[in-house]
Amino acid sequence: MFSGKLPECLSNLTNLRLLDVGINLFSGRFPSFTANLTSLAYLSLYGNYMQGSFSLSTLANHSNLEALHISSQSIGAHIETENTKWFPKFQLKSLVLRNCNLNMHKESVIPTFLSSQYHLIEMDLSGNKLVGSFPSWLMHNHNILFLNISNNNLSGLLPKDIGIFLPNVSTLDISWNSFEGNIPSSIGKMKDIWYMDFSHNNFSGELPKQLTTDWNNLVYLKLSNNFLSGNIPKFSNSLNLFLNNNNFSGTLEDVLGNINTRLTMLDISNNSISGAIPSSIGMFSNMYVLLLAENQLDGEIPIEISNMTSLKVMDLSQNKLTGSIPKFSNIESLTFLYLGNNNLSGSIPFNLSGNSRLKLLDLRDNKYFGKIPNWMDKLAELRVLLLGGNNLEGAIPTQLCLLKKINIMDLSRNMLNASIPSCFQSMPFGQYNDGYSPIFETLAFRGFDTPYSFNSSLKSSFYPFISLYDDALLLEVEFRTKHMDYYYKGKVLENMTGLDLSCNNLTGSIPSQIGNLEKLIALNLSHNYLSGPIPITFSNLTQIESLDLSYNKLSGEIPFQLTQLNFLEIFNVSYNNLSGTPPSAGQFGNFDEENYKGNPGLCGPLLNRKCEGITPSPSSQSNDNSEEKETKVDMISFYWSFAGSYITILLAFLTVLCINARSRMAWFYYISLLYK
Repeated sequence: MFSGKLPECLSNLTNLRLLDVGINLFSGRFPSFTANLTSLAYLSLYGNYMQGSFSLSTLANHSNLEALHISSQSIGAHIETENTKWFPKFQLKSLVLRNCNLNMHKESVIPTFLSSQYHLIEMDLSGNKLVGSFPSWLMHNHNILFLNISNNNLSGLLPKDIGIFLPNVSTLDISWNSFEGNIPSSIGKMKDIWYMDFSHNNFSGELPKQLTTDWNNLVYLKLSNNFLSGNIPKFSNSLNLFLNNNNFSGTLEDVLGNINTRLTMLDISNNSISGAIPSSIGMFSNMYVLLLAENQLDGEIPIEISNMTSLKVMDLSQNKLTGSIPKFSNIESLTFLYLGNNNLSGSIPFNLSGNSRLKLLDLRDNKYFGKIPNWMDKLAELRVLLLGGNNLEGAIPTQLCLLKKINIMDLSRNMLNASIPSCFQSMPFGQYNDGYSPIFETLAFRGFDTPYSFNSSLKSSFYPFISLYDDALLLEVEFRTKHMDYYYKGKVLENMTGLDLSCNNLTGSIPSQIGNLEKLIALNLSHNYLSGPIPITFSNLTQIESLDLSYNKLSGEIPFQLTQLNFLEIFNVSYNNLSGTPPSAGQFGNFDEENYKGNPGLCGPLLNRKCEGITPSPSSQSNDNSEEKETKVDMISFYWSFAGSYITILLAFLTVLCINARSRMAWFYYISLLYK
């Protein structure tokens, strides 16, 4: 954690042979005193925050230099190799210039001085936006063991004889470039290869059969995100295999028959693999990551899959799988389970309750029916629950309120009825934090710290250029918010919270207690039969960005207190029975009539509708209330007055009949005529 500038007094250490200040917080400009330290054999300024420009020509007289490692976390830092004509006296064995904005003023060319570096064992030029083709001068360096030119803008074809001229390479990373064409068959000549990453390029065609013929040491192979096609060849030794996002075909039985049963990670998602999942999958008892999503797999999930007792991540989503879920309780380590977007049916099985380590359960867009099971609270580690798009019915069980670590819950597009449980206020939705990250630290492939010896008496371990966390293990969660389906992963997923109960048959009022979910970012209660007012407590949702209450039966005014929601980007209350004038302060100044349509009682400037004769203002409402009260008092007086007058007249009439016999006879005669 050292910080500040490197002291200039280091220039007095003229006999210094090793200077390593890597992975600290040093800042300021790159040190100029390194030009005086001509005895240096090893220089590392790697992983600091130094700024400005640093020219390698200042090291031209360093005849002893064998290892040079530089990178900067500062955006403005850049390394120049072409700003002057110079010829180095050194012969490097290890060069790491990662994320250095190399030659940013010279169209980011590959350093030309490297063509005369004949002793290079390791070279890392990743993350520099370099342009051009694969450097041909590398083909004359048979000593290269570690080569990383990933995250650049290199293009064109790979040399056909690359495997012949670089036979000793053990680590080769050319990912995140624009290389195209076929992968040369000569790569099969790299007998010692153990790590190869060709992902995120434009490679096409079928994989050559020679690719894996004699690869006895292969540990990690990644060919993801290309345009490769055909059947997947035999990978009999690989332990970590990533072939996702290509156009591979064939059956899964063929694929599994061609790979090592000791395989630990397999990702062939988003291809055209078809057929049923074979029972032989149970033989892969060492596998802890199985990603088969977005293929054309059909049939039922075989019960033998429960023999994969090491599984932590299983993704079978977006296929054509049918039937019910087999018993997974044997897989005690199962943490992430994706089964969404299939044709699975039946009720949600009780056997899932045995997977107490589950952090994510995705069953959305299937054909499950019945009620949401009461045993859900047994999944005490659950962070993400996705049950949307099924045929679930009945009430929302209060046991869901016992999920004390939940961040995202999707129960939308079902047939749930009854009211929203008020106990939802006890759910965390971001308030629980144990440092959890969806990045699988325990699963991520780790590079080996390979000791690099630059002479017989001094040794120093350089930092491996293999990423500690592979992006294939940044697990994603699809969740609808802001009227769009978004994929969340990494740090974004870590901080995302959302509750979606939309498109159900929920009734009753919205519990005011939901306003206590202060860290909720997305809330969707639309397309239900909810009634009553919008709770004023929603003003406590200080982190909310998307609030959708549309297509309900809500009434009353929109609470002015909601203007305190400073992050609110999406607000939709259309097609309700709301009245009054919508607030216009804060974020509400960005909303228009699209946010409020279908509410005849709403009026005001935002809706281009005058409030006269539509909805009285609060002051007029109070006047109307007083007038109504006065009217009620007048009517009561009238009724009492009428009753009194009626009784008085009746008594007077009866008195006349009793006193005057003539009048009494005339009255009886008149009555007798009426009944004739």
